[in-house]
Amino acid sequence: MPVDVQICVADGLIYDGLDYADRIEQRLTRAGLSCGRLNLPAEAAAVAARPPRPNLAYVFTGGQTSVHSDAAWMRATVALVRELIADTDKRDGGTEPARPGPAVIGVCLGSQLIAEALRPDSIIGTSGIEVGLTPVCRAGDGHRSRDSDHGVDVVPSFHYQAISPRIEEVDGVRVEYRNDHTSVQALSFGERVFGYQFHPELTSDDVHRLIDFNKDVITEWNGDAEAAHRSVEQYQLHDDLFERLVIDRIRR
Repeated sequence: MPVDVQICVADGLIYDGLDYADRIEQRLTRAGLSCGRLNLPAEAAAVAARPPRPNLAYVFTGGQTSVHSDAAWMRATVALVRELIADTDKRDGGTEPARPGPAVIGVCLGSQLIAEALRPDSIIGTSGIEVGLTPVCRAGDGHRSRDSDHGVDVVPSFHYQAISPRIEEVDGVRVEYRNDHTSVQALSFGERVFGYQFHPELTSDDVHRLIDFNKDVITEWNGDAEAAHRSVEQYQLHDDLFERLVIDRIRR
């Protein structure tokens, strides 16, 4: 049965009892969008071998496997993302009037999948993990946080790999948000492809629980769990973050 949004689920948990698709599905459903789930480790190869369904969107979640992995499902997932982007790009740029292709939206690992599909070897290491609530600013506005009525200034982060700024060399790519730690916090390609290195689906409480659940990972990647907790107390999330960055872009 056709659905509005196909959530493409990678591996791992945000914390015990919440996987990387749960909060996304909850928020999409609350907005009146029907959802299906595609288990990437089990199903990516089969889906990549057949034409995409006419959904409004494909949303690729976070996960714990690097795009550098040689795992068969990861290589199939990159191929699937590349196919979906090509379909959307063809429809965006066509001369004949046509229904827009499905939006392709990536969250955290999902954003790295988009970057890797657009420009191989785009995923790089960082000086340390970025975790907690973090200020970001629009590309071109300088590397400082900005308060505005509708701008994104604080986002939930949890990543120790990132997208190379060389992704901007790809024709049609725009870096939308960045900060001092991560030069590509959000990107877009054409009119229907969007990647967010951060997690717009999470609440402040989710971030606290993520930090506690991943203390060992945070320490391993040169992070400070207590400082991450303090960032959640220091900054405030906009209530409409997910609506503006995901739901509005699915429906445009």
